[in-house]
Amino acid sequence: MTPLERAGYLAHARKIGRRVAEAEDVLRRAAEIGQLVVMVSWGKDSVVAADLALRALGRVPLLHIASSYRLPGWERVQTHFEARTDVHVIESRRSLAETIEWLRDVGLPHERTRARQAAVVKAIKKDVGSAWCREHGFRVMVLGMRAEENQHTRGRLFRRRGLLYAAHGVHVASPLGWWTARDVWAYIVSRDLPWHTMYDMQTHGETRETLRNAGWLSTDGAERGRIAWLRAHYPAQYRMLVAEFPQVAALA
Repeated sequence: MTPLERAGYLAHARKIGRRVAEAEDVLRRAAEIGQLVVMVSWGKDSVVAADLALRALGRVPLLHIASSYRLPGWERVQTHFEARTDVHVIESRRSLAETIEWLRDVGLPHERTRARQAAVVKAIKKDVGSAWCREHGFRVMVLGMRAEENQHTRGRLFRRRGLLYAAHGVHVASPLGWWTARDVWAYIVSRDLPWHTMYDMQTHGETRETLRNAGWLSTDGAERGRIAWLRAHYPAQYRMLVAEFPQVAALA
C-alpha cells in the first residue's frame, strides 16, 4: 500500500466511528442470544468482522471453510488470528479433481444463466456453516456480508430483516451490512490488520476495493478482466485453469 493510499484511509477512518459503534451493537445483541462464531474467508470483510468481534466480545472462535482452489496469500492472515483466538477449519467437501469434474457438469460461472448461477451457488453453500453451528452448539453465525456488494439481494435482505435475524436453525449477524469497501479498508489500515496479498494487485481495472477473494477456478467477473488479472498475477493458477478449461484463454 502506498503512503498516499494509507494516508487517505487513515483520514477516512476518522469518519467511521458511528459505523464501528453500530457494528459493535449488532455483535453485542447477537452475543445475548447465545454462543457465536465468526465465519472467515480471510477476505477483507471477514477480517474486519473478526477483529470487531474480538474487540467487542473477547476471545470468540472463528470458523473457516477452506476451498480446494483458493489463491495463495491468505496464510499470514490466518496466522494473525490463530495467535488471538481459536480458529476452526472445515476442509473442502470436494477435492480439487472432484471440483473440476463438477464444474465440467454445471459450467463455469461466466457460462451460466442467472437462474443456473443461483441454483449452483445454493448447492455450493448448502448451509455448511449453519450445520456446523448446530452440531457444535453455536447459536449465532457472524458474517462479513455487505449490501454494497449485491444491493439486489443483500440490500433487500437487510432492509427486510435487519442485520440480525434467524435462518436455518441459527441466527445470522451481519455487522458490516451497510459498510462500504472504503470503510472496510479504513478500518483495516487504522487497526494495522493483515490482508490477503491479492488486494495489492491493483491492475486490469481492479482496485483493492473492488477485488474479491475468489479462487482461481472462479470466472466471476470475466467480462471485467478477471481472467486477464489472474494471468498477470497468478500465472501458475491461470495455466492450470486453462489446461482444464481451454475456452477460458479467450477471456484473457
